[in-house]
Amino acid sequence: MLGGLFLLPVSAAADPEVQTTPLDMVIAVDESASLSSEDVVQEIAATSTIAQAVLNPKSRVTVIGFGSNNGGPNQVAARQVCRPTLVDSEMNRQYLASCVKDLHLRTAAEGADTDHVAALSKSLSALYDDSPVGALKVVFLLTDGKLDVPNSPNYGDGDRNAEARTQLALGLKRAKDTKVQIWPLGFGSGVQQSALDKFSEGGSQDGCDPRSESRPKARVVRDSRDVLRSLSEVYALATCSGLSQTDSTTLEKGQQRDLKIAIPVIATDGTITVTKGDPKIRVDYLDPSGTAVGASSGESTFTRSGENTATESLRIVNPVNGVWTVRLSAPEAMGKQLVSATALWQGAVRASILVDPPSAQIGQNLVVRLSLITRTGALTDANALRGLDFNVVASGVGLTAPRKVPVHDDGKAPDDVKNDGRFAGEFTAPNEVGTLSFTGEVSGVGLHAEQVPVTVQVTSEKAGVEGHVAFVTDGHVNPGATVKGKITTRNATGSAQRAVLTLDGAGPARAAVAPGTAVELPPGDSAHDFSVTFGADAKLGGTSLTLRLVGESDPASVYANGLLTVTIEEPPTWAQRHRWWIVGALVLLLATVVGLWLRRRAWRSRVNARGLVVSLNRDGERVGRELKAPTRWSREFRFTIHNADGRQAALGHYQPGSPRYTASRGRDGVVVRTPQGEMEISFGSDGQPLEGGLMLAFRDERPRRTIGLAKRKKKKQQPRRRPDPRRDGHRDGHGHGDGPQDGGRTEQPPPGGAGRTTPDLDDPWL
Repeated sequence: MLGGLFLLPVSAAADPEVQTTPLDMVIAVDESASLSSEDVVQEIAATSTIAQAVLNPKSRVTVIGFGSNNGGPNQVAARQVCRPTLVDSEMNRQYLASCVKDLHLRTAAEGADTDHVAALSKSLSALYDDSPVGALKVVFLLTDGKLDVPNSPNYGDGDRNAEARTQLALGLKRAKDTKVQIWPLGFGSGVQQSALDKFSEGGSQDGCDPRSESRPKARVVRDSRDVLRSLSEVYALATCSGLSQTDSTTLEKGQQRDLKIAIPVIATDGTITVTKGDPKIRVDYLDPSGTAVGASSGESTFTRSGENTATESLRIVNPVNGVWTVRLSAPEAMGKQLVSATALWQGAVRASILVDPPSAQIGQNLVVRLSLITRTGALTDANALRGLDFNVVASGVGLTAPRKVPVHDDGKAPDDVKNDGRFAGEFTAPNEVGTLSFTGEVSGVGLHAEQVPVTVQVTSEKAGVEGHVAFVTDGHVNPGATVKGKITTRNATGSAQRAVLTLDGAGPARAAVAPGTAVELPPGDSAHDFSVTFGADAKLGGTSLTLRLVGESDPASVYANGLLTVTIEEPPTWAQRHRWWIVGALVLLLATVVGLWLRRRAWRSRVNARGLVVSLNRDGERVGRELKAPTRWSREFRFTIHNADGRQAALGHYQPGSPRYTASRGRDGVVVRTPQGEMEISFGSDGQPLEGGLMLAFRDERPRRTIGLAKRKKKKQQPRRRPDPRRDGHRDGHGHGDGPQDGGRTEQPPPGGAGRTTPDLDDPWL
């Protein structure tokens, strides 16, 4: 057994009906009086869930309820609740969803003790009669207690429990001899782990794959509310299935709620099961695109069951991978209800195995290649393959024991393309003539596989014609695209040979190889170009093709072969092809916009009249109060002068009808438009004369920023010096320097304008 995938021979590549391994399953459910009514409800939900979750249509399910036979009328220790039923039709699945409702809590009159011997015997009998060919035989035992039959006359008149334990040991040996696995699930405070371990260890230990977690184990949960999830987990381990996360919510009358269930890429079959409690709740299923499912959609087909029960399911063949939506709608008359959904899935995959060269000389190095193919195409998604364990096992001539050939998909020789879904490894042929057998082994969560070997003949003589196939590809192609390659050959026959190229597995890819005519192979070494062209209507997804160079007159003579595994995907759109140009243009545009915005912001700050303070002077004395510009942003500071020709002159904000004075920032001060004309006034100067002997002056409360200020900040700070009239030049009449904002000193602009404010205050973008 191999974990996880079907490995079918290359000759089976055309089989579209590859299936997961069939299962013959018995669910034995405890009905003894030590349970509560709620315990039985949980058992029914769990039993219905896994009964409907079976994936292979050739699988069979039987449900048994057991208590004890204490000698009363019509008492039966173990009874058949659901007859052995194939899950090959919607009608049969609906039967399994309904018949489990007959499970119930036994009364004393029905025999309410716990007879595990009868439960096991009844289960084994069901598995022996007409079991599906090749089916994995499994018993799931649900019980809340230990073996307890003190009242049963079937075990003599002495210590009946001791006799029952003896007979149980014989039943377990019978299960092991007939390869029946037993997976016990116990719940409740009275469960003994050691007693359940005897069940799991007493039956067959042949799991569905070599992993230790796939071998039977007993599990104990303390609350029956955990039985549903625990049984689903046990079922997944026993059958090499994958189990999604459970999503749950509460639902009240008239409400609608959505649950989300993820189905991975590797799944070829799956069942979404919904535990809804109230059969009247309506369930709709939406695929990852949001489309409600019907009988079929694309390559997917659907089978519903249990719609009128508390647990219903949707079986999906070839499910679309992604997140599915389970939409629940409650009727108007319903109490608050807890609802949940989960999915069980499995991958049915065949393997393309190729050995290069196809025949070997003793001691020759061989390259083994392996690709995995589902019903819908090759698996080339690195994420889907992550976590799987890949190996090839060689056996046969010259090998005393099977030998593992590790294979990898990391782009390191002999693998040529990283993460393309094609695995490669190396093996040296033994020094004996005979037949070698290579078998692929793949194991992982949610997978199940068979071993089918590929054989290679080892000879003592070198092949007359041999060759090597190389493809030039990154593992991705578009419909209509061409993959080029080269075949190098060595012809040691001494005469020219004719060969043809063949291509296997080309159907869905609509692929063709060129040249389509015979290839001449001259004596010695030669190289030959070829190409594989995919059809314009090629099916999207992974595909694996086998290219062979065979004799023209004898196609059974294979001179060279190669495995091409690629993902066929939609060609990139115009935007995808030019995405870096688009990104660059957007970055440049954004940088331009940000730059212009910053420059405009700086300009607005530079020309803002805020901070300007105007004053009137006469004969060196201030007249009236100063007037400050408004604090809001404005390029102009408008004011008026009252009584400009009198002794009571005063400043005021402009009002219509009064003389208007308008001040705006200039290069080194303020530009003022007066009723008499325009003037420039430097900050800190005595001002400019007006009519009537007034002087108009300005100062600036805003710190001044000059070109070169940032550079000066980088320089080491020098100690401040006290002003020196002999050194500082001009002084005004009040004993103040020209620069009241810089501590009594203003730098004089050198020639060329260095140190001046930004020159063009009128251009908002500079």
